Amino acid sequence: MVWLLLPGVVFIILFRFWLNSKDEEIKVLRTKLESEMEILVHSNTELSSYRLQDNLSKLLDQFVNKYPYVIAVQLYHFSEQNLNRNTIFKVNFIEGTVVEDVNINAIHQLYYKSKSRYIREFRNANRMLITEENPNYLLDFVLDTYSMLSKKPKSSMNEEDACLCSLMVLGLEILEKDYQLGIESLGNEEEKFDYLLNDYRTGLLRGALMNDAFYTFTHTRENEKLNRQYLTRLVKVRNEETLFLIALDASVLDDEGYDNIMVDIGDGFESLLIDLENVYNRTIERVGD
Repeated sequence: MVWLLLPGVVFIILFRFWLNSKDEEIKVLRTKLESEMEILVHSNTELSSYRLQDNLSKLLDQFVNKYPYVIAVQLYHFSEQNLNRNTIFKVNFIEGTVVEDVNINAIHQLYYKSKSRYIREFRNANRMLITEENPNYLLDFVLDTYSMLSKKPKSSMNEEDACLCSLMVLGLEILEKDYQLGIESLGNEEEKFDYLLNDYRTGLLRGALMNDAFYTFTHTRENEKLNRQYLTRLVKVRNEETLFLIALDASVLDDEGYDNIMVDIGDGFESLLIDLENVYNRTIERVGD
């Protein structure tokens, strides 16, 4: 009986051993497959990222080539963070293009810092102007800020003063536009204010605070960029705050069709946003595949 059962026992042992070895092979194969899938997904994501950057560059090149006065376009991520009763704005470069033989600097990363209460006061005053057509709050903010900054010597001014000066100038420009106020000068303190606005590159900040509306500012320093025009606008692209900077040659100011040119560029910008959205959507679909 033992000799009869022995082959069956040996067969069962060998069969179990064979099954265990197959299980190990399957586990190894599954691990290898998962690893290869991770590599494939990672590679596909990187490839899509390269495609996205390439498509962004092409779109910006097309935009610049379409408008003779446009000499550069740059895209930035824009974020806002409140910390310890301060508001910190952060600008990060995404992509950009510039025509040949033009000197323009790309800001790769920039921070602006202000006391949060000043940001709230400005926004509340601007909201009162928009919703209730009451300019008094914004006018008071501008006058109080002017008085505060005028008392500080230039040597003691810092980035927070530059942000506050930006809010003051932006408020003044809004009042000028909506109420046709003609203010040609900021008085004896104008040189100090120009220093704050230029040295801390606050044009991008002022543009971002306009909230999805075009903001225009001019390069005022005495160099080859004098009177160069800049258009900025903060919009959402793929639910991310994206700040655009469009630079125009100073000669656009001499063109009699200036207003029509600016409208045309604005319409072209809307088309650029649609194209960008399509590019992002195609990129997401590729990653998903």
